[in-house]
Amino acid sequence: MKRILLIIYSLLCGWICPLMAEDADALRYQDSILQVADALPATLARLTYLRDMTYRHQYAPYNMTFSTRLYKEAKQQKNVFYENLGAYYLASCYDKKHDADSLAYWVNILKEFVPQVGTYDYYLEQKAAISRALASKRQIEKAVYVAKETLEESVQHHSNNGKVAACNSLGCAYGVSSRTKEALNVFLEAYKSFSPQTKASLKIDILSRIAQVYGNSGHDSLRLPYLLEMDSTLQEVISNEPETRKNWANFEIDCQIKYILHYFSVDLDKAHEHIEKVKQLLGPHVDPVFWLNVQLIQLQYYNRTNEPDKSIALIDEVTSTVLNNYVSTFATLITYKASIQYEKGDIDGAIESYRYLIHKQDSLNNAFSANQLQQVKEIYHIDELLLEKQKIQDTNYRRGFMFLIIVLLLALLFYLYTHYLSTKIAGVEKQTAEAALQAETDNIAKDRLKSEISHDIRTPLNVVVGFAELLTGTEELDKETKKEYGRIIQTNAESLLSYVNSILELSRLESGKTQYVQEECDVLQLCEKAMRFINEQENLCVFVTLQTDIDRQEVQTDKRWFETLLTSILTPLENDAEHYQALVRIKKDRTKSVLCFDVINAPLAKMHFESKTSLIRHEINAHFIHHFGGIYKVQAEAAEGPTISFTIPYQR
Repeated sequence: MKRILLIIYSLLCGWICPLMAEDADALRYQDSILQVADALPATLARLTYLRDMTYRHQYAPYNMTFSTRLYKEAKQQKNVFYENLGAYYLASCYDKKHDADSLAYWVNILKEFVPQVGTYDYYLEQKAAISRALASKRQIEKAVYVAKETLEESVQHHSNNGKVAACNSLGCAYGVSSRTKEALNVFLEAYKSFSPQTKASLKIDILSRIAQVYGNSGHDSLRLPYLLEMDSTLQEVISNEPETRKNWANFEIDCQIKYILHYFSVDLDKAHEHIEKVKQLLGPHVDPVFWLNVQLIQLQYYNRTNEPDKSIALIDEVTSTVLNNYVSTFATLITYKASIQYEKGDIDGAIESYRYLIHKQDSLNNAFSANQLQQVKEIYHIDELLLEKQKIQDTNYRRGFMFLIIVLLLALLFYLYTHYLSTKIAGVEKQTAEAALQAETDNIAKDRLKSEISHDIRTPLNVVVGFAELLTGTEELDKETKKEYGRIIQTNAESLLSYVNSILELSRLESGKTQYVQEECDVLQLCEKAMRFINEQENLCVFVTLQTDIDRQEVQTDKRWFETLLTSILTPLENDAEHYQALVRIKKDRTKSVLCFDVINAPLAKMHFESKTSLIRHEINAHFIHHFGGIYKVQAEAAEGPTISFTIPYQR
């Protein structure tokens, strides 16, 4: 029973994305508003009306229709301010759907409007929303990166709303990854940043999340002040703008649910009062997740007041709706119903509930695999229940003993699972930190490269043009001079061609036009082949040796590109006459399942190589390594000599 209630409680705090059915009169109501807009002259009057309607209807199914119409009308009238506003509301629609790709599209449009509208708030608020969308899909590293980037931009451009929104998104990303303390610190930082210019919706969201964190950690005394402030802020907004109350319905329900959870432990009568309040807030405009949460909170209340019949009746009432829209929750509800029936001694009813759950297997396949459903059968011992029915006349001692064994088993499984999760999370956090550091390094190098490309193309091109003009000029030149000018033109032209080819190769890689071929191969053989090629080149002043204790290791990579990578690292530039004693050292990191390569005294790693061709080569090499899940790093001043390090994952 406790395990099931824990599952139900967790659903209250999780992300659920169901579909919501439109109200029967929604289409007629929507059309009537659009007809009024069409009747107005195509001037500021129509734009103002559409803006007001969009602002008042920031909930499904109207928000997308009115936002789209506002944006298109503003674009047709070439009104930048309202066009920006329409893009902002469209981004908000995709924020509610947690659609990161569509959000990114509208955020880019909002960024273009910044110089014209004179504020970063619209752009930064919706950029922060991208982070929340990524977090909802468990893409935690990307979510944290986007949130931190948004926070930096907000501080740089003095955007208070952008800062609060970025902190909100960063805290959500930390919360999803169970970094509760870090999440709370970020939310509190946002709270301290509140000002008269901070949007009410951002304030309410931050207050709700702080109250949530304190409530989940059992600090009810710390939760209550923020919950009260959330409630008062909500009521102030609604009293000032009663026509927009439906926009705030989800926040109101969330606030009441938090009141109920708070009073569960101190005053059940107060909890019941808030349950009655929250039921009055339910309507077609309410996000379905909040409708579900209200039903689940009632089940918790009936459990605390020991009213099993009411719990069963409520589950029966909502079963059809939950089955159609919340398949994963449906299984939990029916299992909970069966456990209530079992505890009441209604073994027949419990068995029937489990049979009903199994009967709906086809509907459950979208959320559960057949294997998972079999696990449900095993966990709740359906076959044992059938046997229990036959032995119902046995002593209470046997039933009590079996129940104790099950509880102890579940406790053991819970401990083992939490221990496994904590270990896994620690490893993921470490990998995330390393990946973020590498990404930052790569971005810096890439920005530097792009800023210098035009200069490096212009220099040899100017030389070619200049000497060509001298050759074709009116002044007579002797044969040796002409030959020297021709040599200079040829050298610079070849250099320019090599540079342009490298840029084009990098461009094809980044655009996805060049595809890697993934195949299984022995990486030691590839290294030995590349080293033999280098050592056999008479015109190269490089000698390479291999140092490793690995005899053979299969990896998934592109053979041709790997050989190209190693060859480029060990090949000096044309103007480099230095002799190299290079060392390729390969080690196996079994904790991360990666092969670690260190190429010491690598010609490509020398600091004095200012050739942009070599920088582009690094970019090409890094792109290849990153594609297969590795890390690429250049250390020009390493203690053992200029070193290039990279990793390649392997299968255990």
